[in-house]
Amino acid sequence: MSQNFDNRKRAFADVVTIDVWHQSFDEETASADLHADVVFGTARVGGETDSPIRFRLSVKRAEIVVVIPEAEPVTVDRRSVSRDAPELQGRLTQVVERTSQANAKGSVAGGLSAIGLTGSASVEGNAQTSMSASNRIEVSETIQFMLVTQSKTADGHYRWSAEPRTTKVLRGRPWDGAKEPRLRLIDRRKDRSKGIPPTVRVEVRCRREDLVIEDLVVKDENLWEKIQGRAGFRNRMAAAESYIRDQLSQEGLEVRNIQDSFGQLTLADVAADST
Repeated sequence: MSQNFDNRKRAFADVVTIDVWHQSFDEETASADLHADVVFGTARVGGETDSPIRFRLSVKRAEIVVVIPEAEPVTVDRRSVSRDAPELQGRLTQVVERTSQANAKGSVAGGLSAIGLTGSASVEGNAQTSMSASNRIEVSETIQFMLVTQSKTADGHYRWSAEPRTTKVLRGRPWDGAKEPRLRLIDRRKDRSKGIPPTVRVEVRCRREDLVIEDLVVKDENLWEKIQGRAGFRNRMAAAESYIRDQLSQEGLEVRNIQDSFGQLTLADVAADST
């Protein structure tokens, strides 16, 4: 794969990592599938010595957006767009134990003697037994790890919204990046032997309300008081929001009003490599 310096812009890599690629455009190749391998997880934030707080950061909903700049000579084959839920599935197995019991009761009577059944001696006996049987029933069903919905942004870019199905936050992959491309790109250059091949980007976005901040701890009360007075943080959550905003901004990623629950953040912005 070619070196792409924009791919270094991956703030909070433990929250989301993304790898994007397509076949190289050349004289023989006019179209190529765009692959995006996306993995969600939980980041441990604030481990630096000068950070007054630490916390765990996850997302409970995110959008994966294919961004095609207007100036790029490339379009999308609409028929190739991956629509809605992909086929990355798992098996959920439930085990049910069922036990049943039954009693058997009987009697025996007869004439017994040393000389045979004609003797006058008799005996009657009662027998009771308990029998149990256990049936193990396994019920399996196919489930989607994530609910994925395809749509378009206000700017007309194709996007896929991911929500968790089995956990409260996003974990793992929403699809198989190698086997399930998002769409097919068409190189619109008249002469593909000249000029720079077109490029596209893939962004991972979320809203402030989609961020899950847990285990928020003040590491040093004295340092916290100094920073709180200097920065004017109202509370620890505001400090966490400021930390997230600063980290994303340092990576050149967009943050729109993180104090608002609907404020938008870009967690990753990766240009596609050509193979």
